[in-house]
Amino acid sequence: MKEISLLELLARNAARFAAVSGVLALVIWLTWVLLDFEHMQSGFTLPQSVY
Repeated sequence: MKEISLLELLARNAARFAAVSGVLALVIWLTWVLLDFEHMQSGFTLPQSVY
């Protein structure tokens, strides 16, 4: 096992934390959008057919 510097260790932990945070944020956002899909009246909506 090779020696790694403290800076490299911190950088790897920061990168791992950023990746996990990004994935969690995406999952939470998607869950929010899917659960709130029927109730969204403004903001970002998918195109709807006009009756």
